[in-house]
Amino acid sequence: MKKIITCLFLFTLSACGWHLRGSETTDNSSAYNQPLKLVITSTDNHGPLMNAIRQQLPTYNLTEVKSDSSAYSLNLKDVKTDKRAAGVGSDALVNAYELILSVDYQIRSPAKILTNPNTRGSISRTYNFEVNQANYSEQEEALILREMYRDLAQQILRRLKVLAYQEKTASKAN
Repeated sequence: MKKIITCLFLFTLSACGWHLRGSETTDNSSAYNQPLKLVITSTDNHGPLMNAIRQQLPTYNLTEVKSDSSAYSLNLKDVKTDKRAAGVGSDALVNAYELILSVDYQIRSPAKILTNPNTRGSISRTYNFEVNQANYSEQEEALILREMYRDLAQQILRRLKVLAYQEKTASKAN
């Protein structure tokens, strides 16, 4: 009986469209997962976003190269972090902040430009700020910011892989 219920649960879960984050969303995952070479340029070569992108490269089957005419190119421009008040308590003090992380970037394939030069990736998160526990709130903000850098890196690399996949399937169709 337990096996039947487990199988029914798994079937229902897969039928609803739920998938693990980062799992394949294309119909031809072997073409989507082909290894790609990537040249990364940035104004801040050792910043937190660059570190997050470099950590994610193996996950997306990407290899960073210094220069290669057959490589894709990712140009990161303006990384901005913004913090603004998101909520005010009854004592007229800020009790919630919103963090916004954004970057302008451009993706090029060996043949052509795939995105607008001012393509923007953006992530925002809100967290509660405790005036009585300011040190804890600062640590929470730093943790959230690290997660935002990781999420933004994943967003950019997923877009790169999808654009590369679309370009390869379009060239095969022609």
